[in-house]
Amino acid sequence: MILREYLYVDSVVVRGLLAQIDSGIVETEQETSTKAKKTGAGVKGFAEHTQDWADSRATTKALGDALFPLLEESLDTAGLLEDVSNTLASSEGWAGSDIRDLLPPGKIVRITLPGYLIDARFVASFLSGFAVTNAGLRNMGIVSQGAEAVVPPRAKQGSRKGKYKELPREAESLEGAIPLGQIVADEGDPISGEFLRGITQVTRGMFAPGLHLVLASDDGNSGTVTIRLQEGRQFLDTDPDILFARYGVGAQAWTVVGTIGHHPDLNASLDHPDFVRSDGNIARGKFGRYVNQLGSVLGNIGFTDLPQAPGFSVIPWAVYRTLGDPRPEVSCRGLA
Repeated sequence: MILREYLYVDSVVVRGLLAQIDSGIVETEQETSTKAKKTGAGVKGFAEHTQDWADSRATTKALGDALFPLLEESLDTAGLLEDVSNTLASSEGWAGSDIRDLLPPGKIVRITLPGYLIDARFVASFLSGFAVTNAGLRNMGIVSQGAEAVVPPRAKQGSRKGKYKELPREAESLEGAIPLGQIVADEGDPISGEFLRGITQVTRGMFAPGLHLVLASDDGNSGTVTIRLQEGRQFLDTDPDILFARYGVGAQAWTVVGTIGHHPDLNASLDHPDFVRSDGNIARGKFGRYVNQLGSVLGNIGFTDLPQAPGFSVIPWAVYRTLGDPRPEVSCRGLA
């Protein structure tokens, strides 16, 4: 028996797929039992007596978390689900363009690899918490004062010294809670609020606020599998702080079952945009393609929330870790 601890289940998709495979989903099992006695008048001088018997038991079984294992087993039996963990566990499996042919968009896969969770909201939370804790220690006299971290007055932002470039409405953004100025002034490298805000800005640029799962092999020389987990689905109902307190920020073995989303365009280029027609008007289709190529180019250099070649995205149906895992150990040292 394999026990699973689910991080995420898209129960809407799972129910829909099971309905297609099994022509409907049995969610209750019920057996009824009745015992009836019927007495009535008959021919004069005789009494009519009848009695009806039937077995009677009523049982209701809620399938609940059993829905996904039923789907996984059905897909395995039908040969529709392929476990590609071994292929993706080494740099050799990622070599060349074979990975795109092996895993075309829409293919149903199961992948078990070392992975880590990331959420820009949590990054902003623990960095601002670090700044506040350090300020508290200074106020208690436990650490040296150093330079004060200050939040510049909004009315005088333009006159503030330094090279820090504030983003529009930054005070209301994730990094707005991190104070500016020097935060730690130890003998080593100083840490400033500007630096911590920069980390938060890069994080929310690369990973749009929300929970992401990133899978990669232990050797560190292969591509990465990116999974965006949609909030509001079953099991993903806790605050980011609680989620990371439970699972931490280090790598551990996760299993994802779902479909290949897409591979980034390796040939995307912005050298010769051709979305202007001969009559001077904009060709809507070509402009849309140009915008998509822009996304691919920025994704390939790691600047946006898109897969980076040679990686790809997976649309998850379920994400879980196995309890008492009987499978070979998955090393997570490379991502720790």
